[in-house]
Amino acid sequence: MEPHRNVIIGTAGHIDHGKTVLVKALTGRNTDRLAEEQQRGISIDLGFAPFLLSDGSTAGIVDVPGHENFIRNMMSGATGIDLALLVVAADDGVMPQTREHLAILDLLGVSSAVVAVTKTDLAGEEFVELVTDEVKDLLEGTGLAGSPVIPVSAVSGEGIDALKEELELQAGLVRLKDEQLPARLPIDRVFTLKGIGTVVTGTLWSGTVGDTDHLELLPGGMGVRLRSLQVHDRSRDTVFAGERVAANLAGVSHDDVTRGDVLVTPGTVRPTYMVDASVTVLSDCKRPLKRGTRVRFHHGTREVMGRIYPLEGDRVAPGETRPAQLRLESLVVCAPEDRFIIRSYSPVTTIGGGTVVDAHPVKHKAAGGRTVSDFHELEVGGTRSLAVFLTRARKPVTSENLILESGLSPAVVNEGIKQLVKDGEAVTFSGKGVTAYLASERYEELADGLVGIVTEFHRTKPLAEGIAKETLKKKALEGWDSRTGEILMENLSREGRLEVDGNLVRLHGAFASVSEEQKRMLAGITGRIEGNPVSPPSLGELSEELGKSRQTLSELLEVAQRDGTLVRVSPELYFSRPALEDIEGMLTSAALSDGITVSDFRKLIGTSRKYALPLLEYFDRVKVTVRVGDKRRLRTSFHEHG
Repeated sequence: MEPHRNVIIGTAGHIDHGKTVLVKALTGRNTDRLAEEQQRGISIDLGFAPFLLSDGSTAGIVDVPGHENFIRNMMSGATGIDLALLVVAADDGVMPQTREHLAILDLLGVSSAVVAVTKTDLAGEEFVELVTDEVKDLLEGTGLAGSPVIPVSAVSGEGIDALKEELELQAGLVRLKDEQLPARLPIDRVFTLKGIGTVVTGTLWSGTVGDTDHLELLPGGMGVRLRSLQVHDRSRDTVFAGERVAANLAGVSHDDVTRGDVLVTPGTVRPTYMVDASVTVLSDCKRPLKRGTRVRFHHGTREVMGRIYPLEGDRVAPGETRPAQLRLESLVVCAPEDRFIIRSYSPVTTIGGGTVVDAHPVKHKAAGGRTVSDFHELEVGGTRSLAVFLTRARKPVTSENLILESGLSPAVVNEGIKQLVKDGEAVTFSGKGVTAYLASERYEELADGLVGIVTEFHRTKPLAEGIAKETLKKKALEGWDSRTGEILMENLSREGRLEVDGNLVRLHGAFASVSEEQKRMLAGITGRIEGNPVSPPSLGELSEELGKSRQTLSELLEVAQRDGTLVRVSPELYFSRPALEDIEGMLTSAALSDGITVSDFRKLIGTSRKYALPLLEYFDRVKVTVRVGDKRRLRTSFHEHG
């Protein structure tokens, strides 16, 4: 379906230059809704009005305050606008907030504008021309250079039709927004209506929202359900990116929401305390932004405090654009390519802004090196930035994880992953109900690490068949999902680097190596055990007799276990297999319907309690017998009679 062309027009300009009066002349609506605004004759907060276009569609106009004390409110309105309506009074010319508003528009990346030179009825023709030239000069060197300038008078109506035509022309050139992206709606107003409940308004930055959708309110993380939607006072089933939206939230109180919160598609964005960004300091800023400078960070409709840490050098000088990390004191909800404004802590003035490059960076201890290299890769965006996030991951991550961590859209992540796998830069972990990815560089590091651990295991335990899977996971894969750990070992087995045999892992082609001396020792021990079928020497006794450690003898006896010569009955006792089979036969041939005690069993096979009890516990474990009180009964007999 063809995306909708939704346009938000935002006013800008100095106080008392006629922005609100001009909006009323264009739309018929007075945007000064507050009693204080109407009493004082100035705009304090944001105002909104629909602007009907000739094709029957409606653009939204956001009227912002011009007074320097309300710049914060102005920025809340300026976020998300497509087309600026810069207002300069013919009887006053360019003033301080004209310059500041223009700088904010430029920093926010607004590239379309129409300039209205207002109050022409109060200035002569020559002065109007002078102000027009002054404005054109002011626009030079900004992203709005060459914007059309229209002289108007809201009182006489002169130029209003020409201004409408120009606004409509420019609105038709606005870039279409991606309605397939997850929804993001920064909230700029919260109020309660009797009988309706909590209502929030804002400009839908991206995506599509239905009137019964479930969304997530960030940064708090509250799940919310929509009850209804309106655009320009008309109910809608669905709203699209670029529209001014009023949303009625079900089950949410006024106190649960504030300006600066964001409604998003659940599970698509994660709030952050840090961003890496390309930061620009305005050329007329009086001093550089040094490392650790405290600033006001304005993003969307939210203002938070933070500190700036350049990634190259220790400062960003006026007129410069440099990579930097912003460490914030409160959570923000942002994504790569989002624009923001920086204002000084005190006195409060606009000093710069920039573009988010990484919404979830690590805390950089020092500038330069890999940090800057990664930053520039992330600036490229798309597949290249995805490669950086994958390389940063210490364990396999799902595409859902990557969407949250990178802030990239699902489409970019899914296509980027395919390309990275195709190019050999990423490895897929697929199976066991999971699909995850790991950078090839990291995969090779892990593979080398696992092979190294198994190699060392074989060196120190040459008699062992292999290392236990769980032991290997604890040593090398701490924090991993057990499924991805299994997949990694299976991958390495297919590649011929390791062999997986049940719960054991060994080097490819490795086998237990028994020396001639060890063979002679094992033969002697086996002979001792076979020569004492119902009372073999314990591990401790063998250790004392032979002068070998218990660990050494355990590893040696494990060889005899694997070839079936001996059976380990307890940590201390090994029996020859034929002897154990004879003992089992004696046990089962005795009539056990009434059970047998340890004492009776000891007498039956002619041994001591030292051996009788471990033997019966062994037969319990292998399901030959079952303990009932102080007796053992045959398991089959127990089920038949019990």
